[in-house]
Amino acid sequence: MQGEYRERFPNTFESASRARREIVAYATAYGFGADELSDMEHAIGEALANAAEHGRRDGTGFEVHAYPDGDGLVIEVQDEGPGFPQWIASPDRRPSTDSPRGFGIFLMRNLMDEIEYSEHGTRVRLKKRLPPAATGGGDVAKPA
Repeated sequence: MQGEYRERFPNTFESASRARREIVAYATAYGFGADELSDMEHAIGEALANAAEHGRRDGTGFEVHAYPDGDGLVIEVQDEGPGFPQWIASPDRRPSTDSPRGFGIFLMRNLMDEIEYSEHGTRVRLKKRLPPAATGGGDVAKPA
């Protein structure tokens, strides 16, 4: 599909930071506004930080794939870690307010329009819809 982004990165926090910047730059070309881009940057940053932290094993990496999908943009992050039990990503699960950790999935759910985990938690699929004015009421605009 024309306009896709796909890149494999070594599993480091520096690579996660670079991937976040590249995906935000990619999303900018689709006509997202500042508020949507900020939401995406934070959600994508969480997904990438999780991949770098929890998917980290010697010699591993993570892959980022972004592509238009109907009325929005999908960003997938796949790591090579052990994954996690599905209940951790449950939409009904809320982090404890006295815990210093555990807000990443909750944050992504609140910043993106769709979030889905698969492959035992090693792949996250995030989707952000474009506002109707940016799509002209139809499909996602393609970058020039």
